[in-house]
Amino acid sequence: MASFLKEYRERLEHTHGWKVPLTCTHCGHEGLPRFDGWTPSTAVRFGNRPTIYANLLCENCGESLKEEAGVKLVEMFSQQPTDTRNRRLLWNMVGVLVLVPALLAGLIWLGVQKGMWGPWAFSWLAIMGLLFPLATMWINYRIHSVRHECDCGNPDYLFMGLLGRSYCYRCAACGKVLRLASRKRPPSLPCRTPASPIHPPLSPRPAPG
Repeated sequence: MASFLKEYRERLEHTHGWKVPLTCTHCGHEGLPRFDGWTPSTAVRFGNRPTIYANLLCENCGESLKEEAGVKLVEMFSQQPTDTRNRRLLWNMVGVLVLVPALLAGLIWLGVQKGMWGPWAFSWLAIMGLLFPLATMWINYRIHSVRHECDCGNPDYLFMGLLGRSYCYRCAACGKVLRLASRKRPPSLPCRTPASPIHPPLSPRPAPG
């Protein structure tokens, strides 16, 4: 059980990062931005409005590239459908948390009212109270397992940001993009930042021309 809980926590974690070239609108430099950690945000956005958590800096002039990253995120994911298995698992979660308890509670209430059940029928509620957390954990585990699997065999999905309320990931190994639906407003997931070498402070250089 302890090993499962450890693996469960690891599955819920996602890694912030950015491995897609951007063009700086300040100096015109094009290339991979410098990733300088990430900053939480309480913004709630819908539709195709992006939310970028990564602190991205231009390697040439040191200016922030969050706006440019937001444009790139929309370009990469606005036409990308949410993962089919992810949607199916979310509906399974809804069924476990809402429909099944409501149905059982209704049957128990009807049985007691009609005299077909004894008071012991309410013990089923206690049993459900024990089983539902386990079932919820298992489905949640499967939901987050989607981004730990990739056709390339070396899954290394980096969390790039949100498009509306959808999580946007890209595999650093093969470039595959993955858009996952969310049940609630992010970012509530535990996150980690990939280790990277220490960079010296950037010295702004004059724009070309």
